[in-house]
Formats: sequence, C-alpha cells, structure tokens
Amino acid sequence: MRPLNRNIVLAVAGIATAALLALTAVGAAGLDRSKDWLVPRVDKRHKELYDGLWKRQVKPANKRWARRVAACESGMNPDALGADGIYRGAFQFGESTWKSAPQSPGGDPIAYSYRTQAFVAVRLKTRDGAGHWPNCP
Repeated sequence: MRPLNRNIVLAVAGIATAALLALTAVGAAGLDRSKDWLVPRVDKRHKELYDGLWKRQVKPANKRWARRVAACESGMNPDALGADGIYRGAFQFGESTWKSAPQSPGGDPIAYSYRTQAFVAVRLKTRDGAGHWPNCP
C-alpha cells in the first residue's frame, strides 16, 4: 500500500502544481492586459481644449469642490499614484471610472493636466454625485 499512497501524493502534487501554474499564467495575462493602464503616456493635445472647458463651463462652486477633493485625495498632484498604481491622478480615478466618466479623454488620467482631470471629475460628480470620493468632502 505504501507505493500507492506515494503515487497518490505525487499525483495530487502534480495537479496542484499545474493549477498554480495555470493561475500564475492567468494572473500574468491580466497584468499584461492592463499594462497600458500602468504606463503613463503624456498627451498634451487635450490641454488647451480642457483648459477652455474648465474656464468657461465649470462654476466657481465646482472649482472649489474640485480643489478640496483633489487636495484630500492626492495633495492636488495630477501625477499621484495610489494603491499600487490602481488609483491614479489628482482625483485617484480607477481605470473603469476614468474611462466611463463623462467627457473623459480616455487613456490614463496621469497623462493629462490637473484641469483635464478636474473637469472630468466635476462632470462625473454632476452625473453620479460625490460618492466616488466618499472620504473627501
């Protein structure tokens, strides 16, 4: 019976190893898939557009709100990275939130200026309320 037990142990160990390798491959593929999110690409093309939108379309009360939230979230740093790079920019946007926010230019928020991020944050707040920033008044 001893050889049978050893064979069972080896078989279970082999299956466990294969499972771990499969999970590692899936995890690595997930990192590769989201790698673009983790590599900032600075895009200056939108700066002038969003600066104009910020000046013309955002009311003073929303500008004050944006400054408070950005100060709370990141110290107003548009290049801030939080939670191992998952949350990014002055408003600590998650990838899906940034990409689905109204008038978001897409890509990575830290590739854009504070005003671009702030404009998108104000539009998001207008659509959804301030719940995306529960710890910042």
